[in-house]
Amino acid sequence: MSLYRVIFFILTLTLLIQPQSRKINDFISSNLPIIIIDTHGQTIVNEPKIIATMGIINNGPGNRNNVTDPYTDYNGSIGIELRGNSTQNIFPKKPYLIETRDSLGENLDVSLLGIPADNDWILLASYIDRTFIRDPLAHYLSSLTGRWSSRCRFCEVIVNDEYMGVYILTEKIKRDKNRLDIKKLDPDDTSSTDITGGYIYEITGFGGDFGENRLLHYPEFEDITDEQLAYIRNYDDGFRYVMLFPTFSDPVNGYEKFIDTESFIDEIIVQEFMRNSDAYGWSGYFHKDRDKKLSAGPVWDFDQSSGNSSYLEGEKTTGWIIGSTKWHPFFWKKLFDDDGFNNKLRIRWNELRKDKFSDENILLFIDSCANYLAEAQERNFEKWPILGVFLWRETDGYQNRDTYQKEVDYLKNYMIERAEWMDDQFKIETTTINSDINELPENFRLEQNYPNPFNPTTIISYSIPTVGTRYAVSVQLKVYDILGREVGTLVNEEKAPGNYKVIFDAGHFERSREMTSGIYFYRLIAGSFIETNKMILLR
Repeated sequence: MSLYRVIFFILTLTLLIQPQSRKINDFISSNLPIIIIDTHGQTIVNEPKIIATMGIINNGPGNRNNVTDPYTDYNGSIGIELRGNSTQNIFPKKPYLIETRDSLGENLDVSLLGIPADNDWILLASYIDRTFIRDPLAHYLSSLTGRWSSRCRFCEVIVNDEYMGVYILTEKIKRDKNRLDIKKLDPDDTSSTDITGGYIYEITGFGGDFGENRLLHYPEFEDITDEQLAYIRNYDDGFRYVMLFPTFSDPVNGYEKFIDTESFIDEIIVQEFMRNSDAYGWSGYFHKDRDKKLSAGPVWDFDQSSGNSSYLEGEKTTGWIIGSTKWHPFFWKKLFDDDGFNNKLRIRWNELRKDKFSDENILLFIDSCANYLAEAQERNFEKWPILGVFLWRETDGYQNRDTYQKEVDYLKNYMIERAEWMDDQFKIETTTINSDINELPENFRLEQNYPNPFNPTTIISYSIPTVGTRYAVSVQLKVYDILGREVGTLVNEEKAPGNYKVIFDAGHFERSREMTSGIYFYRLIAGSFIETNKMILLR
């Protein structure tokens, strides 16, 4: 055993056996788990982590947790340091990065508060989010899309016998079978297949190369080989390069060659629903699994979302965050404005709004969190009397939100109004009339036009089913004369599942001005479905 480990072992043992008075002012018990940290006289700094001890009292659902109870969830050594940017430098309530360790100072994977075992943990202070709910809500929404997102647990924290308030114990974004489940990348993984994954990196603003503002999180910068770094840099640069050209939406050589489109859609939906001022350009994560395309996410950092920051007019329930600042990577807005991508985005939003993102589900989650925190929030705001007080980037009316319930109600109203605005923006727009998308069909169908015979207009109806068309299908609807010559194109685009009606005007298209009385045909091609019907024009 090295001298360093011997010293560490003796120091850790000394810290663990020191008596703990646990006399924390008037804080006696809580319905939340209680985390008690003792640095034994040391000051917690940004770097490096200092040696400390931590105990967690968690007697289970429905049971009180008393500060004098035995440690039930964890009792051992940790490394601890400050984390965050503005949150650690500006505000008095500090967030912490914690590393659970064994008696020799090595990383110790443990399960805390029911979260799968690991050694890296974050205690979010949630100082500027007076509801404590925005980060958990964003992670909840992301998990409802089927993506992995960090699990959150509310708790109350004591540091060196000082009550510090309500915190959120949160998983760090990491490669792990119980977290972001992508392949492990070893230094000798350099073959054409092995080198393709997995990777995790973060956009931290202002562009930049890997190792600068595209920060590698996995593998860590000191562990990645030159070949692996070149691979992920070239892959990401290749995607950005393609996005520079008018052909970026080409189905073969465009963006779909590089990215998992559905993950980018889900990322946009969560970020825009929460109207996150820190979206895209800050705390924007990406990951790439082995032999897979680049995926957006996991989502992170939502304390300045949902009307909780005046930055980028974040108090508004209208308008898009995407592309609202030059610091957003340019490809996000180009994807958003692409018709094919945006159509898939609309379908996905409407799909989620049916149940997972329904008003009822959102309000239920917020209320359940608020009810759980009803007792603890009072202690927190006795410690930090900031309700109705200007802190940073406050939105209009902040001074009137002088109770916890008013802050919760503000969040609830914001989310409902935001959802309503997005519903309006993401309506399934078509060139059809009287389209009924509420009752989606089960089969492709091309119906008889009406009236028939007609002069000069008739209505052609068709249906796109949900089977095999989760987002949209390429649709062509054309009119031909009796000799097979094309008269005009009524539809030539991707269409979402639904029932459509299109008006055909015999005097609208250039060639149709020559149409005389007679028999004509209209043909629908939708994916592999092809059907042709006859209609009669009587001048």
